Amino acid sequence: MGMFDTIIFDRPIPCPKCGAEIRSDQTKAFECTLDEYRVGDCIAHAEEIRIVGDELYCDACKVFTTRYYLVVYRGVLVGIEQEREAAEALLRSFNFEKLLLWYHDMYRKRERARGATHRAEMFMHNVCEWFEGGYDKRAPEDRRSLLFIWNRDILEKSETPLAALHHFLAEREAEAKAGGEDGQMSLW
Repeated sequence: MGMFDTIIFDRPIPCPKCGAEIRSDQTKAFECTLDEYRVGDCIAHAEEIRIVGDELYCDACKVFTTRYYLVVYRGVLVGIEQEREAAEALLRSFNFEKLLLWYHDMYRKRERARGATHRAEMFMHNVCEWFEGGYDKRAPEDRRSLLFIWNRDILEKSETPLAALHHFLAEREAEAKAGGEDGQMSLW
């Protein structure tokens, strides 16, 4: 099928042929970056205001069943409608204040993602320095410095760089399950 994006529906769309609940669909109407999008997510450039019609695929029937419509206002997916008229009405009446609130939420998500990326990069640098610098072979009392303050606990219990990566990922998964805000992992 190639590259696509996945649209996650806020409420399932029933298949008109078999009645199965369709919870998501794949589309090639946007950037095709293999990302998942929901209503309220930035899906296109800020100047885009449009309605995108796409074919709905049912995994139960293994066929394309009907069309549905994605409503994009200023680059944000603001709604998913089954009828073109409903999509047009949503686009005409969309509340700009709601868009501003969504932009605020997107900015928070962006900042959390930047923090998580920074944390992962810092950890990878620490792993390289820990094992290449021979800190893993030093006595615990000789390892005390501020150099590895955020990651020392993981590094000290890891015998290899690969084990350190596994411990780091396990810690991140546990944080996600513990549920930071919106199910996101905490930065520290």
